[in-house]
Amino acid sequence: MAERSKRINLYDSEKAKDINPDTLRLFQKYQIDMSIRDLSPNTIEQYNSDLMQWFIYMHDNQFNLSVLDATDEDLEEYYYFRKQQGNNVNRQKRIMSSISAFYKFLRKKKLIKESPVEFIERPKQGQSVVKQTFLTLEQVNVLREKLTEYGDIQLKTYIFFGLSTMARVNAMAHLRWEQINFDERMCVDVLEKEGKIVDLYFSEEVSELLQQLKQFRIDNNINDCGWVFITPYVTEEKCILNGTLNDWCKKAGEMIGIPTLHNHDLRHSGSNLLKELGMEVEDIAELLHHESTETTIKHYLTKNKNKIKENKDKFVF
Repeated sequence: MAERSKRINLYDSEKAKDINPDTLRLFQKYQIDMSIRDLSPNTIEQYNSDLMQWFIYMHDNQFNLSVLDATDEDLEEYYYFRKQQGNNVNRQKRIMSSISAFYKFLRKKKLIKESPVEFIERPKQGQSVVKQTFLTLEQVNVLREKLTEYGDIQLKTYIFFGLSTMARVNAMAHLRWEQINFDERMCVDVLEKEGKIVDLYFSEEVSELLQQLKQFRIDNNINDCGWVFITPYVTEEKCILNGTLNDWCKKAGEMIGIPTLHNHDLRHSGSNLLKELGMEVEDIAELLHHESTETTIKHYLTKNKNKIKENKDKFVF
């Protein structure tokens, strides 16, 4: 028997008033479009409910993004959140359909050139709900060995760059060599969400991998047009696609028996490993560029029940 999907209620009437004004303006136009198409009241109510939940999530967790600025990665983050909260496939598909219909409206009105929904695969009927993957230290070590054996320096560099910096996939796709400071082991002035400029910090291992990758391209006369991560299709103006980087993650995940490994899993795993190794939550939140530790704790860290039990055993009464 199929497991009943858990209901998620993010709606808050006060927050709804503070949703990105561009998003609210387009949402009101969408109401007119739905009424013209003579959709049933129940259908309109369901669409509106699904969309408002998504708007509230962006308000709370994604710098109150406008729907015009949201990327496929932003949507995937939201879908992962819902999966973590217990949504089954059918409910997920309904949410995705509601958001997809809204983006079709925006495209029809020529407000966007392409919909971020187009780059996201929808779950098939009967698929289990995919949980967010938090790689363990042991799994990371095995992955390091497998990637070394595989011999693709770019793939290994990308995976460990993602784990080390915990950068969003869009930031990594747009990363250029000129932004990398090897002396300080950091990437400077990286464009993230809503025009936010951030710095990324990488490990000594990643520093060595980046330099090996750069030398490999020099030795093989590969023109990367200044981009760090490339395919043969990049140009001076066009960087690698987020979807391609996601395929790289799946390829790496298959090496350790996790074929669903996703770009955002690198971000989640890197932050969770830092927590397990003892880093303060405030510092992890800063590295993730979260405005508060609440988002970090709620969505990026897992609870180590064994450690909690061990700590409890210290207090006997």
